[in-house]
Amino acid sequence: MAPKLGIVACDVIRGEIEMALDGRDIPMKVLEFALHEKPALMPAAVNAAVEELVDSLGCRRIALGYGLCSNGTVGVNCSAGDLTVPRCHDCISMLLGSPARYMRLFAENPGTMWYTDGWIRNGADPLSFYEHRYAPRMGPKKAHKAMSLEIVNYTAFCLINNGVGDVPFLRERVRESAKFFGKEFREVEADLGYFRAFVDGPWPGEDFLVLSPGEKVDASSFYAGPEASR
Repeated sequence: MAPKLGIVACDVIRGEIEMALDGRDIPMKVLEFALHEKPALMPAAVNAAVEELVDSLGCRRIALGYGLCSNGTVGVNCSAGDLTVPRCHDCISMLLGSPARYMRLFAENPGTMWYTDGWIRNGADPLSFYEHRYAPRMGPKKAHKAMSLEIVNYTAFCLINNGVGDVPFLRERVRESAKFFGKEFREVEADLGYFRAFVDGPWPGEDFLVLSPGEKVDASSFYAGPEASR
């Protein structure tokens, strides 16, 4: 019998994982996106969620829905089971389908900012920052200038259309954002194959790390795969 699976994941990719589960009742701890704003606090929070699944539910294999994430997962481990980790610097590679595809698209369009349901739902996009953080504090004109300076090196806003969320709304939201900040609007198709592999395997070494009980996530492992040049 396969060891009991538990999942710990960032809310940004919750929708993709839920679709990949196809209705199966697998325990999942979803952590708030706001942790990314304090990466020094991430390892302890993520590890606590892992151990909660181990201790309270008897999970003996944990799928970790995080990449390296600004070193926010360094040191994370599962004390009593295997830990499967996407071999990605962040979730964009997962959302696009693989680290290799991310690198290919990055080479073709290096100035791209990527959008998905999770990013927009969490208000982690420039237009949401402008609307909810900057404009109320400094007024619309100064807020637009400040946000524009932060994203000056981006030339295109691209929706990753993987069928998750309200796609027509997401498309219009990204289009509106691109127009507001003077960027090109783009859209790419993606599927959930990476997320299905994340849950069920197989876990090829170029795309995933599989750590033994007690073995800790190490940043060096993320600089030896398809994203090594990032």
